[in-house]
Amino acid sequence: MAASEKARIQRLINSAEEHIQKGEREKALTKLRKVLEIDSKNRSAVKRISEIEREISAMRNFKKTRDSRKHSTGKTVSSGDFVDECIARSEDAFRQGDEVRALQELERAKRHDPDNKLVRRKIITVRRQIKTDNLYDLALAKLREGDPVAAVKNARAMFKIWAGAPVLIDLLDKIEEYQPSDDDVEHLDEIEALEVIEDLETEDEFEVERSTVSAPDKEKTSLVDAAITSVRGKISRSDFAGALEEAQEAGKKYPENRTIRELLDRLEKLSGKKSKKPVAVPVGKIDKPEDKQEKKKPIALIAGAIAAVILILIFVVIKPFGGGEDEVIPIEVDVFQPFSVTYTVAGPESFSATVDGQTVTVLADNSFSVEGESQDAMIIEIRSAGFETWTEEVSFESGETSALEISLDPIGTNTVQIVMLAQGEGSDDGEVTWFVDGDETENTIELATGIHVFQAVLEGYNSVPESILVDYSEEALQISLALLSLEESQVTLAIAGDIPGSANFTIDGNRVGSGVRRITEVLPFGSHSLRVEIENYESWTRTITLDVDGYSATVSPVEITTTGRLLIAPEPWANVTIDGAGMGQTPMAPIELEEGSYTVLLTNPDFEDQTITINITAGEDSSIRYTAAEAQPEQPEEIAEEQPVIPPFPISQIAPQIPNLASDMGDVHGYVYLDVLVGADGSVKNVTVVSDELGLGCGAAAQAAVSQWVFNPASQGGVPIEITTQVSVRFDVE
Repeated sequence: MAASEKARIQRLINSAEEHIQKGEREKALTKLRKVLEIDSKNRSAVKRISEIEREISAMRNFKKTRDSRKHSTGKTVSSGDFVDECIARSEDAFRQGDEVRALQELERAKRHDPDNKLVRRKIITVRRQIKTDNLYDLALAKLREGDPVAAVKNARAMFKIWAGAPVLIDLLDKIEEYQPSDDDVEHLDEIEALEVIEDLETEDEFEVERSTVSAPDKEKTSLVDAAITSVRGKISRSDFAGALEEAQEAGKKYPENRTIRELLDRLEKLSGKKSKKPVAVPVGKIDKPEDKQEKKKPIALIAGAIAAVILILIFVVIKPFGGGEDEVIPIEVDVFQPFSVTYTVAGPESFSATVDGQTVTVLADNSFSVEGESQDAMIIEIRSAGFETWTEEVSFESGETSALEISLDPIGTNTVQIVMLAQGEGSDDGEVTWFVDGDETENTIELATGIHVFQAVLEGYNSVPESILVDYSEEALQISLALLSLEESQVTLAIAGDIPGSANFTIDGNRVGSGVRRITEVLPFGSHSLRVEIENYESWTRTITLDVDGYSATVSPVEITTTGRLLIAPEPWANVTIDGAGMGQTPMAPIELEEGSYTVLLTNPDFEDQTITINITAGEDSSIRYTAAEAQPEQPEEIAEEQPVIPPFPISQIAPQIPNLASDMGDVHGYVYLDVLVGADGSVKNVTVVSDELGLGCGAAAQAAVSQWVFNPASQGGVPIEITTQVSVRFDVE
């Protein structure tokens, strides 16, 4: 193959990988198929095409069941009903071939009802189906790549997981039908080894002729049988080294026994300790047509033998080795015990955690639990605003119960190596100039974690600066920067760093990214509609007019509300208990409660106790008031200093001026928290900024605005007093 063709193939493969990173699977397939037009035997392209086609198929199934996966909101659902709904959705997704969604629905049900045995059994069934289906797809890909030996190994793995898998028989048929090409001659040694295993596992060849044993030799025969049984037991467990060692010992003790000699001979052949007949492949000789026919016959027989290996393996596992029913060898199966591991996170005040992309519940002590019943690796991810993302792929031990502590590093603590790549037709036309945060640099650079602005500049092409969150990574991070024609620009959308999981991105009604956190799309100038969908969050939509400056946004959608607020009138004050749990004393901030029914107890020594049943609706406020009759005083009246303090509240508020830095930056959303000293006359005496997570001058702007506020003063026992209270000011800069 010419050097130019090799270079073109590599460019096509690189371009396909870039499309894959952006979720453009169809475009990636087009590039890879062009590779096969140049080199029809390119195994890398064949393998990647197979993987992408599986992903596209999975997405089709996802779309088919999308409507059935929507959860109803705005109504009260009992625990049992919720679990039943999850099971029904899971079964519907499973019938339509969407095993991943079926498993997600069952995991939801399990989180709601951890002790539900039906849900646990269904989870095991679906996981088993997913594993065998994945092994089936991988085995077919190996057959297409001309690797029948790997396909056989995958079939064995499928049998160990689920001997009755429907796809296993189909796979065996395909292995049996497989016709090796001339290129597969190099695998003949491996296939010969499989044939030797087949010989070792064939029960009929090793039948012990007990009928010829005379009475005086029974004791010796018993010892011989025990040795043969032990060797075969190791063979059935694929312990060929141990079987060989034991067969050698038995051969020394019983050299006249034919069965032991045959076992030893085959085991030595398998281990390579005896010479095998070489496969003659003449060099420089052109095969005649009749020679090719002769060559195809043994290869076809070998392919049939591969399928026979699997069938014999199944026979061996189901039916024990040996010459009779007394030689049954029990198969010991290690049962993986459920594990439960608790993670405690140090550093941020709040964070989100996901396990294999599914959000887990974080407790008040900043901990969460990871539970499971499989040794499969899990990907655990922890995110928090202002901190580097923590990600780990981990496999837990059977029955493991442990507690681990994780410390998140603030953004900017570590550095990452960045490699910038130019993307587009103009990337080969001239010298590209690279910029990071406005400074010219090389295309490879070390940067601290955090948000940085990247740009590739080339004369005659349009380019747009891209703001990208650089998260910590042990490996170099590749960043592709677009070089565009003068009539087009690009749109970049990314999920905010503290939002867990991934999103689906749609532009002008077309899906441009699925299950990713960031996309970049090159589009012509003009009007475009953008949509970002994240599970458990409200859809984020924008209509933009794209020009030479492009469009970039960090998407921080509103989380779908599953709680309502309970507001309790401040007077008369009361101690509040909800469903037996003490909540504090009024006046208090609104109480967030999950949707449902609650029993509220209000008590005050000067009034009769009052019990109220309240129904909370998601997204709505519910108010109650303490209306019980006054109680007879049982103790002297409290002095004014012991009376509860009624806090101040603003009656006149001035909105803050938007700082220039925040206005220039754009897409700034959040709060500034301040301590305010309010005088007995309601005037503001002093303002101190407590927390300014936004920066960009927002703290000073909030302080200046709050200094002009007027309050209804705090009071104690009906007397106005001076007191410090905390307020928050929100900034929303588009």
